[in-house]
Amino acid sequence: MHTFIPASKNRWNGENRPVFNSSIKANDDQPISTAKMALKSGCLDFVLPVIPGLLNRMIYSGGKLMLVMAMILTAMAGCSSVTASKEEDDNTPPVATKLEITETSPEFVFWGDNMTITGTGFSTKAEDNYVWIRDARFRMGRCNTENDSTGWQRAAVLNATSTSLTIRIPFVPATQTDNNEPCGVYDPRISVTVAGKTALSSKVKLLGIPVIDRVCYANSGWQFSGLVPGKELKNMISITGLGIYGNSSGMSDKMRMSIAQYSIDLERVVPSLQTCGDGYTFVVPIELASGECTPDPIRTGTFAKKEIFVASVESKVSPPFSYPIRSFPDRSVSTFSERHFSMMAAGNPEIVLTGKNMQSYTTALFNPVGSSCTATTIAPVPRGDDLVVGIPLSSMAVGCAYSLILRDHCGSSTGQIGLVRITP
Repeated sequence: MHTFIPASKNRWNGENRPVFNSSIKANDDQPISTAKMALKSGCLDFVLPVIPGLLNRMIYSGGKLMLVMAMILTAMAGCSSVTASKEEDDNTPPVATKLEITETSPEFVFWGDNMTITGTGFSTKAEDNYVWIRDARFRMGRCNTENDSTGWQRAAVLNATSTSLTIRIPFVPATQTDNNEPCGVYDPRISVTVAGKTALSSKVKLLGIPVIDRVCYANSGWQFSGLVPGKELKNMISITGLGIYGNSSGMSDKMRMSIAQYSIDLERVVPSLQTCGDGYTFVVPIELASGECTPDPIRTGTFAKKEIFVASVESKVSPPFSYPIRSFPDRSVSTFSERHFSMMAAGNPEIVLTGKNMQSYTTALFNPVGSSCTATTIAPVPRGDDLVVGIPLSSMAVGCAYSLILRDHCGSSTGQIGLVRITP
């Protein structure tokens, strides 16, 4: 009797017939045991390779054909069931991720800067995430932003992953508002809508753009009058715009200001002494004395030039603010009661005046007290911090008294400094 070669080693001759090994003793129970293994495996991966061997053994073992075939069919049916079950598992839809906002960063964000929203359930396509912000605390002004019917502002989504969105905080720059001030919100909530579902954040902390509101106190002593350069008495200015988080964020203490091309040191006003909102004191540098002869808008007889003020914090810059600055610095001149000079005196008599910032005076006027005398002038000469005024005896008369007055090139004067009397 012949024995079949197992399926894993089975081969076929040129006549498409199985090749047998006659040296191996047949085992009548081998078809059944092999079929049992196929039945136990329940998978085609085992059944298909052993089918040729099983048929081979059935043909030459002479029995149990029906039993073996039944076992093979049962094994194949079980295999089909397993395969179908596996396909069903592969087609099971994933569990939907919950749309949720867990965090926003950084803690304080300026209008126009980027904010990161962290959470779950976001779309990886930026355009599929709809982000809106809303708050009632708008800065005064007409905010022409993309709003829905309830006042929510649309925020641009710059980058998106399933757990993070990068947005830009919307606001309206000063150039687009009706009062030339930037407009936005300070403590909004943020909503994110994806595929019809919406998540809402807690309130976020936004910082506005600085705005120079007004000069609360001018060291000239007159509201809206030119600020005096070099005067130690400080001016006070109100710089608003940062909003309700200006102090807690520390940005109010970082405020800077420039006038024309000059950087100005600011000092915050102590709250208990504050006379204007978000006030800062400052001194105008003497270099801003322009010498221009444009009349001051308030004080008659004085001159001022309007300069541009700009406040800034971090990289945020205020809209320009215009305010007059006196054309001449803070000046002072020592006075005297009366000086006598003899017409017969030898040399060149002079008066040395002491004071502060007198170099801007270009003319010394000797104005006669009596009607019979004639006025005369001379150019004073700076000598260090002093001002030297020569006595022009050749154009004066004996017995005349003259009131000495200093004038600058714009025509503003000191008033009488002293009386000069000419003797024989």
